[in-house]
Amino acid sequence: MITQEIYIRKYNWRVYAYYAISTYYIDDILQHLWEIGLDGMSAKKAYENLSNNALDTGLCYSNYAQRTSIIVIAKTTSAAQFLNSLTHEASHACIHIATASYVDLRSEDYAYMVGDLCMEMYDKVKHLLCDCCRNEKKISYEKQ
Repeated sequence: MITQEIYIRKYNWRVYAYYAISTYYIDDILQHLWEIGLDGMSAKKAYENLSNNALDTGLCYSNYAQRTSIIVIAKTTSAAQFLNSLTHEASHACIHIATASYVDLRSEDYAYMVGDLCMEMYDKVKHLLCDCCRNEKKISYEKQ
């Protein structure tokens, strides 16, 4: 598992990201989600999502009052699928940030927010964004 904390100064918002997670880390991730206010029904759904060890999935939870988001991305079957999951969950986080910060989702500010967040994530995940690098490091999560 790869972890990252990103602070977006412009919006006074923290994003915690967990990449390529396995079931081994569920308790830690759920504890973090509880700490930022995840409710019981959402916790049950998050647990089910994380514990089934499904590939190509993720989740995003935000607490607007704490100005905090948690993004979780499971292991993926390919670099393209990792990019899909990464941008999907980052988009959810940015919608939450924009909503709490009164940023129009049709604006350039919103588009830059998504791009800037993904750019912050790049160094931590770049080896997961290339199938050649994944093969070189023997990163394959295909179910056998």
